[in-house]
Amino acid sequence: QPTRTEKKKARSQHQATGQWIRADKRLAIYLRDRFTCLYCLRDLHDADPTDITLDHLVCQADGGSNDESNLVTACRHCNCARQDQPLSRFAGKETRAHIRRNTRRSLASYRKLAKAIMAGELEYDRDLEG
Repeated sequence: QPTRTEKKKARSQHQATGQWIRADKRLAIYLRDRFTCLYCLRDLHDADPTDITLDHLVCQADGGSNDESNLVTACRHCNCARQDQPLSRFAGKETRAHIRRNTRRSLASYRKLAKAIMAGELEYDRDLEG
């Protein structure tokens, strides 16, 4: 019996895993969230890149989108632990309030910053995260 992920990949017309979002938008979200898992608050600045993920607050199967207001930085452990649980079941009230504050921030300045970093026009520094 194929797993849920295998079924999803089989019917997906999207790009390979990790390629469903532009690199500058991914980096902008990481910058907005200060390279911190918004679930467990783990600092991901020095984490292995494979341990830094984006999680959909509302999964796509339930009508969620790839809009920045529906995406948060999450460590691999939390992303895997949450699976397809509703946010209200996975995260406490304070965590959900923190997530709401973060996702309400405009991504425009973070996207501009991400593009400059990626173009080599600016060197990444934690102080840039604001």
